[in-house]
Amino acid sequence: MRVRSAVVCGIALVALVALAGCTSAGDGQADPPAGAPPTAGPFEDFQQRPGVASFVEVFRTTFPDLADGRSDEAIASDVTHVCLDDLRDPSTGQPAPDGEAAALRHIPSRFERNGITPDTVTARMILSFAKGTACGPVHVVEDSSSTAHLSSSTAHLVAGAGAAA
Repeated sequence: MRVRSAVVCGIALVALVALAGCTSAGDGQADPPAGAPPTAGPFEDFQQRPGVASFVEVFRTTFPDLADGRSDEAIASDVTHVCLDDLRDPSTGQPAPDGEAAALRHIPSRFERNGITPDTVTARMILSFAKGTACGPVHVVEDSSSTAHLSSSTAHLVAGAGAAA
């Protein structure tokens, strides 16, 4: 009898814990289940571009003192801000008329590390690397074999033609 009571109590406890996890945001929508993958927004999607990874690699190689102790994700986040918030108008996504000037104003504070702040020459180099990698356009070029090549200025991916459509 004691074993049966313990099992019933255990099942009741599991049910209570499961119900406690089912909360609502108060807007009539249930929260996503625990462990569900978060939905990515435009910022997160942009960070997955091959050019962003290329920028991180170039940045680490060229500016080891500024990269020291920083995660790839932190560097990717900073260059994504340069691309999406400085060089482009965040409300329209179109190139900002003063985008380069805005980027050059923000780069020193974004990329400062360990008491080292990028000077004007370093900020211009970072901007140049960003424009050539992370912020560069991705072009889809089909060759004669009907294979689509997605490319930025330094990174190349090959995907089937159906995947590019």
